[in-house]
Amino acid sequence: MPTLSTGLIIAGAYADKLRRTLFAQLSDRVKSGEIDSKEVARAAAEVNQLLFNIIVEDLKMNKGDVVRVRVDYEIEGSQIKWNYSTLQLEAFKRIDDNQVMDVVKKRIQELG
Repeated sequence: MPTLSTGLIIAGAYADKLRRTLFAQLSDRVKSGEIDSKEVARAAAEVNQLLFNIIVEDLKMNKGDVVRVRVDYEIEGSQIKWNYSTLQLEAFKRIDDNQVMDVVKKRIQELG
């Protein structure tokens, strides 16, 4: 069973990265006619809708936060079927630059 993995990507770009990754993984099958490119686009849209609900609506992540998505899928006939029980989402919240610099300056001052 193949696994789709986006790698680390800003939350504002995960949908495009997921779609491009899926197309790249299945490019040989699309070229051979085994799978229609519309099916790849449909499958990407399906999982992206679920991820949007999780990332934006449930987790309230910002576009600058970082995510990594991994999910297995299989090809049944000419259809892509997601194995949602394998869906893994890693989420990393961005810390405001001013907050980071305040901590850095404080630690430097402590050094003397």
